[in-house]
Amino acid sequence: MPSDPSVDDKVDAEIAEYLTPEAARSFFLYAGAGSGKTRSLVLALQDATRKRGHDLTLRGQQIAVITFTNAAADEISSRLDFDPLITVSTIHSFAWRLVNEFQEDIRDWMKRELQASVASLQASPSKSGTKKEADRIDRLERDLERTATIDRIRRFTYNPAGENREREALNHSQVIKLTAHLLVSKPTLAHILVTRHPILFIDESQDTNKTLLEAFMHVAVEWEGRFVLGLFGDTMQRIYNEGKTDIETSIPTSWATPAKVMNHRSPERIVELGNRIRADVDDHAQQSREDRGTGTVRLFLAAASSDTVTVETVASEMMAEITGDTDWTISATDDVRTGKNPAVKRLILEHSMAAQRFGFAEIFAALRSVPGDNTSILDGSVPELQVFLNQVVPLIQAHQRGDKFTVARIVRENSPLMTRERLNQVSSEAGILRAILSECQAAVDQLTNLWSGNLVPTLGQVAGVLEATRLFPLPTSIKTALMAAQVEGEAEASTAGIESWQRCLNSSFSQVERYGRYFAGETPFATHQGVKGLEFPRVMVVISDEEAGGFMFSYEKLLGAKGLTATDISNAAKGKDSSLSRTRRLMYVTASRASEALAIVAYTSDPQAVRRFAIDNEWFSDKEIITL
Repeated sequence: MPSDPSVDDKVDAEIAEYLTPEAARSFFLYAGAGSGKTRSLVLALQDATRKRGHDLTLRGQQIAVITFTNAAADEISSRLDFDPLITVSTIHSFAWRLVNEFQEDIRDWMKRELQASVASLQASPSKSGTKKEADRIDRLERDLERTATIDRIRRFTYNPAGENREREALNHSQVIKLTAHLLVSKPTLAHILVTRHPILFIDESQDTNKTLLEAFMHVAVEWEGRFVLGLFGDTMQRIYNEGKTDIETSIPTSWATPAKVMNHRSPERIVELGNRIRADVDDHAQQSREDRGTGTVRLFLAAASSDTVTVETVASEMMAEITGDTDWTISATDDVRTGKNPAVKRLILEHSMAAQRFGFAEIFAALRSVPGDNTSILDGSVPELQVFLNQVVPLIQAHQRGDKFTVARIVRENSPLMTRERLNQVSSEAGILRAILSECQAAVDQLTNLWSGNLVPTLGQVAGVLEATRLFPLPTSIKTALMAAQVEGEAEASTAGIESWQRCLNSSFSQVERYGRYFAGETPFATHQGVKGLEFPRVMVVISDEEAGGFMFSYEKLLGAKGLTATDISNAAKGKDSSLSRTRRLMYVTASRASEALAIVAYTSDPQAVRRFAIDNEWFSDKEIITL
């Protein structure tokens, strides 16, 4: 039922009290979807600096806030007007600032980690000739080499935004594990933490690394009354496996556990659906604001083999008719709004589903086939594509709108034809500078001519022009793929890599552009996991286990189309995390993004079973379910 929007004001007052020196108390704030969690966090910080600012300044202290993403850190800092008494950072940045001066402790810890890794790798050989065995041998050789040289490292380093491949660099997971270890085993570090930051807030605490979160909780217990640890989160919105699964039940009895019950984002019907999705997990139920209205939800069911374009187009048209909102009919490829404010936000389980729907499936599949670590491919940071995304795309866009100034700036800042050293060498020679400018113009003309007459070149054609003109530097992999022919007897991994990049070069350049736009968040598409904390007026959640092809999630099991296995039943009885519980949480996160209307499109092997489940569990009424 709709409720008074101010019902949670008392929670903010309680938290403010916990931050005073006289009543210092650690706490876990339950804050469900749309509850105004960030607002409560900011209000608490503002109140604390208002009351304790003088003392904090005298003692050289700061209140610390750990967020899950850089974007969240920037948003909170902005809301606080970049108050110097508050430091806001991601967990990796915060952890490294805390431990980086403990160089000998880092060395000792790294030695033990390397010894354990070497022992494990030596004890677990795989079948000779397999990729798994080759990877094991490679890792073992690297660990042995690092063990032999670790005492020669003068200073260990870490870059939260980097790849950390240097011999002296720790990787991301090592920094977290190291910090957790030192906080518990080295009282000096805990004392430094408490002295620097008498108050520490952790946003999205349910997704914070379990080991490090438990270390912070250990410090809070040891320093009770002098150190306040404030945890903000909702266990139902835990997305990542490394989070602490039992956070609510493991809170010390001396801590406070305030809870927000209001959902300020979604209308009544969407809030009701969220409550039903989590009803079998916990007893948290939200209330909706009266001024948010009723809202609309629909469940569209289609056979797993259905044509996705047809199904999702029909579903959009029906939502437009049901809601009277024509924005539902704007297709994803025609939507010119930004990714933060699309006509319809379309949530998919895997990037490949977005690639298929947004028109970059060919290059995405080719990139996925490149041997090695796929991490950069799955976050859009592929080094080999950056010259095309960061220089070629904006140059072509500027040329097409007649912006000669921007074209010149891009060339001046990025082209080896226009380096400062080259210009300095010829500045005093008559006619040479003019020749360089003519060379640059000719290179730009050759590149832009690839798009003449509404043509769209391939990535290979664009790369060929860059190589021939030297307009922008090409990565080695792209150069090799341009020149390479199949060489008899070449190493398999190398051949596979070349072939994969040649497939990329055969892709339309429009696919490169769309790949870049998708991972930059400039399209209507996003993964289920990537929208936590965000909201959109119109949301379409696309569910398809068959298309997603993974094993971590199973909407078919959650929605009753497939039976549970003995393992599923056993995991549920033991309270262990499973594909079923992970999928339920994802369902809750995606369903709770909508601020006006929600459409869930489920491709399933058994539409009738899903219909029965949805009605029997009171997720949807019969009239809210449409079979296509």
